[in-house]
Formats: sequence, C-alpha cells, structure tokens
Amino acid sequence: MRITGFLVFVTLVAGCSALQETAVPATTALPVIRATETFRPTTTPPNTPTAAESVELVPEVCSPLAGYTLPELVGIVVNPYHPPRLGSDDPHQGVDLAQVDPVNGIALTGMPVQAVLAGKVVGQAADRFPYGNMVMIETPLDGAIAASDPALIMPTPLPERLPPGALTCPDLNVSPPASSDPRSLYILYGHMQNLPSVSLGDPVSCGQELGMIGESGNALNPHLHVEVRVGPSGQTFPSMAHYDPSADYEEMAAYCLWRVSGVYQTIDPGCLWGSCVIP
Repeated sequence: MRITGFLVFVTLVAGCSALQETAVPATTALPVIRATETFRPTTTPPNTPTAAESVELVPEVCSPLAGYTLPELVGIVVNPYHPPRLGSDDPHQGVDLAQVDPVNGIALTGMPVQAVLAGKVVGQAADRFPYGNMVMIETPLDGAIAASDPALIMPTPLPERLPPGALTCPDLNVSPPASSDPRSLYILYGHMQNLPSVSLGDPVSCGQELGMIGESGNALNPHLHVEVRVGPSGQTFPSMAHYDPSADYEEMAAYCLWRVSGVYQTIDPGCLWGSCVIP
C-alpha cells in the first residue's frame, strides 16, 4: 500500500502493569551517551532526489500486523496513545494492537509483526523489561519522505533542555538537536514472542516480517506495542531496560534517552493509519 502526504503525529504497553522505579547501579561506564559529553549522533548527508526521482519515491506505509489492512488497525487497538507531559515516563506513549479471539475474548500470540516503513535496524532488546523482545527501525526524514510531506519532520526540536524528571536516570548531559540537524523517524516494536528476526544494522523493507506478537517484558497479555518518535539521525540503541535490578547503566541511559530526555519526541503511531491523537 502506498500513502502520500500522510501525517505522522507517537507510546508504552497495553494491558501493561504499573512500573516501579529501581536504584541506579553505581558501576560500569556509559558507552553510548557519556555523562561528560554533549549528545551529537553521527550522521550521513541526506539524499536529495531529482524531480524525476521524487515522482517515483513515494513513501510506502505497511500494516504492522500481517492479515490486517491499515484501516482495519483502528478496530484492534486495545490501548490507545495517551501522550505524556514532557519529561514524564507516563502514561502510554504508543499504541497497543492485539488479535482477540472473537469467541472467548482472549488475546492471541503468534501473528507476524511487520515493518511499517523501510529503514535500518538501530535498536533491539532480548527480553528486557519493560519492552521485552524489541526491535527499533530508523527511517531518515529526508529524500522521498521529506519531499512527500514536509509535515513529517514535525514536531520541531525543543528549544531548551528539559528539567530532571521523577524517573531515576543516569546523567545523560544531552541537549536538544539544532533545527538544521538531520532527523529521523524511529519506530519501536515491543513485547514480541521471540527475539526479532533482524539484527542491528540490517536494512528492512516495508512489510518485512520482524517477529511475532507475544507478551514478553511488561505485558499482561499478548499484544504488539508500537512506539514512534522523531529525533536526531544516526543513534543506536544496542539494548534498553529500566525498572529492573538487572538493568545496567548503559541500558538505563538508552531507555531514558528514548523515553524522557525530550531529544526523541513522541508522536502517535495511529496517524499512519488515519487515527491521530494530537497532544
């Protein structure tokens, strides 16, 4: 399916249990975002299509679940997008989708999870709380996507650094990106049944299978958690965890950068299938 001019305006865990904060481990270094450094991800120059190429390079949007069209997704949302205040880790920062048995009302496992947009794998987690088995895919907001609809680069970067929130986080010492910095759309797929079928750095096509619906991590029943953010291009999240004594410094730093730093700004995944919640 091809969609032109779509607006993308993204949160965590339908049927998810309440989260409890844990103490921050005092050991190990933070290789991804160091406390003594200002966050500046590496980037590559954007591709600028010619006029002829722009006609052909219309971004394709695919259903995140096999067997459902984009319009049908509205009917299987079991926990909608509920955007948080800036810097908060509550309430629900994505959309949860589930296949429910029509007879007994039980959510089912095993439906294939698919990539919504083409891109590159930049994040993953192996049954780490709260996302469980997770994969994240980056799609640059340049070239075909930017040419298709300039609104896709929204929201604009925050003008200043957010104050510390209630979540226990390492000192990231990050600053919001400049308005001229390249940015990307990042889509996270959580609570999958098994480890994702793709690895860090892999290219991914629209509609490519990533795994199966499950209930790993902070999930009370099987569902797919889809979370979408706009942020600086080129960042990777080799693992991500929080609210668990086993979460190390690097995993918590990645979680805090993604969830509460303000550098990666949440938008509603439902905008992809025509059901937006605008903060």
